[in-house]
Amino acid sequence: MYNFLRISSVYPTFLNQFNKFYYDSNDNYEALLKKLFSQNYSISNNITKALSEINYQCIEIVENANLIQNKWLQEYGDKNSSENIIIQQIKYYKPDIIYIGNASLADKFLIENIKKNTKVKKIFCFNCAPLTNNIIKNLKNVDGVITCTQGYKEQILNRVNNNVLLMRHCFNSKVKTKTENNSREIDITFIGSIFLKQGLHMKRVSLIYKLFKNFKNNYIAINFSKYFFVQFLFSFIRSIFFFKIHKNFSFYLKLLFIYFFSKKPIFGNEMLNILKKTKILINTHIDDTEYAGNMRLFEGTGMGCLVITDQKKDLDKLFKIGNEIETFKSEDELIKKCNYFLKNEDELSKISNNGYLRTLNDHNYKDRVLLLDKFIQNIVYEKNI
Repeated sequence: MYNFLRISSVYPTFLNQFNKFYYDSNDNYEALLKKLFSQNYSISNNITKALSEINYQCIEIVENANLIQNKWLQEYGDKNSSENIIIQQIKYYKPDIIYIGNASLADKFLIENIKKNTKVKKIFCFNCAPLTNNIIKNLKNVDGVITCTQGYKEQILNRVNNNVLLMRHCFNSKVKTKTENNSREIDITFIGSIFLKQGLHMKRVSLIYKLFKNFKNNYIAINFSKYFFVQFLFSFIRSIFFFKIHKNFSFYLKLLFIYFFSKKPIFGNEMLNILKKTKILINTHIDDTEYAGNMRLFEGTGMGCLVITDQKKDLDKLFKIGNEIETFKSEDELIKKCNYFLKNEDELSKISNNGYLRTLNDHNYKDRVLLLDKFIQNIVYEKNI
């Protein structure tokens, strides 16, 4: 049996919402952490829960949940120590295995500090995002890397030369999800981000605008950076400077329309409750990826929606296209398919139910952590992968 510590991170916007509505300073550390995990945000603590069922002793900390981390420091740590709180927690919980959920955290300073001051056997890191120079450096510091698509796996093997596990995203099958399609009151839902700085969501702008214009019964919730207007103005001025404004003017108008008319970002249970009421969920991947595999594929099918997603490599390894999920190659094709399925709800119901069953049976944490366990065992015992 291994003592396993997962160091996770949560999205700052979600964290702000949690602190506003759920944080109670009278709660102790364990109560606050339990409350945070009960929100079912993204991966949450599902990996550690599933590993606990196969003979791992698991602990999870949320490194950027500062109010909760400070509560731990008050109850278990040394407030007067200059030592990093994460190092204090590692010393306190004495894990054999560490799994870092955010590659940005795995810098040389932290990893060397862990290896120098603790008895940790192996350190693993998850990354399912574009490989920046900093992330590449960080991934070279750890003993093994877990990623979510074949494309990222190939990039990591080529640029990091590390032990890499392809462990795709999945869905917590214990979440109460299924409702009948005739009780679903929202025709079209899109939930996602548009961040100008990264330039990874630009294709979404025209698509989302068309969804607004073609479907009145929609739920479109977009997460924008808190610096959106600064980034918008910078991009707009840059477009003028390089004489591209005549090409991009329509893009900026659509972007402003989406900003003012979309709903606030939603996460965790709030998002799952919307998906529970949704007939068709539209999914798109970030602009630079060739491979399917984002979380929304599994959240949407897991909640019983008909998911219509952009066509990407490996999607057919996850779902039967046309039977468990639908795809689109262009915005016009997407609009036509949405209209078709909204008029033919028996077909909509059949495909969404097939997708739901596929996710329930094949894309769950119980099966995913068996892959992770084998990967950990091979590296701990230095077997060839």
